[in-house]
Amino acid sequence: MTRQLKIILVLALALVTSACSVVGAAPTSKPTVAITSPANNSQFQPGDQVTVQSTSLSDQGIMKVDLVVDGNVVRSDPSPQPQSSFTVTQAWTATPGTHTITVRATNAVNVTSDPATITVVVQAAAETPAATATLAASPTPAATQSPTPAPTTAATQTSVAPTATTVPGTCANNSLYLADVTVPDGTVLATNQPFNKIWRVRNTGTCDWSTGYTLALIGGEAMTTTTTIALPAAAAGATVDVLVPMVAPTTPGSYTNIWRMRTANGTLFGTRLTTVINVIQTAANPPTNNCPFTPVIESFSTSAGSITSGQSATLTWGFVVGAERAEIDNGIGGVSTPGSTTVTPASTTTYTMTAVCGAKVTTAQVTITVVSPTAAPTATTTP
Repeated sequence: MTRQLKIILVLALALVTSACSVVGAAPTSKPTVAITSPANNSQFQPGDQVTVQSTSLSDQGIMKVDLVVDGNVVRSDPSPQPQSSFTVTQAWTATPGTHTITVRATNAVNVTSDPATITVVVQAAAETPAATATLAASPTPAATQSPTPAPTTAATQTSVAPTATTVPGTCANNSLYLADVTVPDGTVLATNQPFNKIWRVRNTGTCDWSTGYTLALIGGEAMTTTTTIALPAAAAGATVDVLVPMVAPTTPGSYTNIWRMRTANGTLFGTRLTTVINVIQTAANPPTNNCPFTPVIESFSTSAGSITSGQSATLTWGFVVGAERAEIDNGIGGVSTPGSTTVTPASTTTYTMTAVCGAKVTTAQVTITVVSPTAAPTATTTP
């Protein structure tokens, strides 16, 4: 009996040890979270919407993401359902000062991630006091240097003062990410699949974006044949869409690239713009219609719907989103977007713009009516 009891005790101890080892073999891991925009130390103006985009990962599934500013939770966004990868965009209205922005993710078993943290600087507009100080300082030396012809000198100072205020007032460059118009972070694409990435951004600086302003690749996988893209013209405060044509890499995996605005003299500014895609392997001979969505032609128009024979009109088109190619019939052929061209049809003509992605096709049409010159000279010669 004693030996049997020992065996039973040994087996029981083994079971307990085994159970403990099983429990300890699969500890619950913390979720991870990364802030993809804005960049650390980005600058904003009071009242700006600071849009914080983050991606959280957890094997147990993400349940919610908290946005914390200076230790206070300002947003808590739940996931529609537990998911291993959750990308969310959260906004906070900027107030003056330097602020610490933190994002925390919580998974389905109530484990919270280590915080992802950035700092942003919100600068209150202080240009008016500076300009006043400049103007106030200017008359004093002038009056000291020319005591005798005081009236003449005073008049000269008054006429020069407005010019002096405009010289020190150099503008500042800045930008704010608003949204992914196409291909949001985490989009799944096939190997070698072409796509157009479009970000919506706002010019939050005081400089107008004009010739020489570009979007520059600063890190990650290029996925494009060029590392700089001309920015669309945008006045201070305006919102524009910025498009970069890309092609998914040939090898499956997760890929990211990072872009920033750049001035004509090479100075980088504004929030970072990211592309994050997951590339999957396709068959050895993938079908040509492997496209995530039907192409979109933003606009297609003509400067004149009716012209006289011999006159010309201008065809104009906007961005074409999600297409492998775009073309216009009647001898125009393939086109880049956006763009325009001048046509001189001999007779009434309908122009069709076609955007193609595999088997998915979108078209847009404009018609230019051509009328013969009126018989005005004949009418005038007949009494």
